[in-house]
Amino acid sequence: MTTTCFKPIREHRTTATARLWRRVVALWLALSLSVLAACIRQAPLPTDAGLRLISTAPHLTECLCAIGAAHLLVGRTAACDYPPETVHAIPVIGDFGTPWLEPVLSVRPTHVLETVLSDPALRDRLTALHIPVVHVPCTRLDQIPGTLRQLGALCGCSARADRLAGDIQRGLEQSRQAALSRRIRPRVLLLFAPDTPITAGRNAFVAALLEHAGGINIGHAIDADYSRVSLEWIISQDPDLLLCIFETSSRPVDVYAEQTGWRSLRAVRAGRVYTASDLNTVSRPGPRVLDGIAQVKAILDQDADRSMTQTPTVKHP
Repeated sequence: MTTTCFKPIREHRTTATARLWRRVVALWLALSLSVLAACIRQAPLPTDAGLRLISTAPHLTECLCAIGAAHLLVGRTAACDYPPETVHAIPVIGDFGTPWLEPVLSVRPTHVLETVLSDPALRDRLTALHIPVVHVPCTRLDQIPGTLRQLGALCGCSARADRLAGDIQRGLEQSRQAALSRRIRPRVLLLFAPDTPITAGRNAFVAALLEHAGGINIGHAIDADYSRVSLEWIISQDPDLLLCIFETSSRPVDVYAEQTGWRSLRAVRAGRVYTASDLNTVSRPGPRVLDGIAQVKAILDQDADRSMTQTPTVKHP
């Protein structure tokens, strides 16, 4: 009797325990699946899958590297040299704005990125080969944040691109305000070649960079981004200083000190002729724009310290 009394109870307990464990396991599975589903819904799927990009301009290459999309680059121009540790292994497929068709096709790109193509017909040829050409307008200082966001959306790097774009926007506003509050703002002649006087108009990238650094571009009335001007015009403007955006093996002032006509400029006689320490940083509308502004500002500050005893040309109360 004892055995027959306890056996059903033991079986009942075993069955009840099994049912309880099944319910626990089922609940655990349900919770796990719901958590997994939530994670899938919240985590964006990678949007860069299969992208193979060609950059036809140095500033676009720098932007892609800055937002974490360097791994998508399969081709670059010979002018794309920064950051060197990243781009050196990327195949060269042409010159700045001039990709060569055969090297382009050899790397099997999904997209070709351009700001300006030297041969507009190349766009049609690539499109006919089912290779989209993406226009990225970035020739002006205020276009840089938008360029970063456009590339971020294309490459699936929007979060990082948005952060960088926001940082640059804030930095540009701070530099603009600092420039406006500068007591002395020198009138500057921007020069882009040692033997031909080419300067920047009001819409050129370098002109805007100069304004944010605290200088005044004497070519602000010129409509074209870059224009050749006469020596007579330069003499009539008589700038406070010359800023050379080109490489020279000699001192910048020596480039002009021996040239007839240039010696009549106060800036040349006083030795107020400078060049940037990193020409690419001050001439490329890319993610290093704040560094470029800082470089030019350092030049203006250095010049102000040297010319404290000279009569300033522009004062702000």
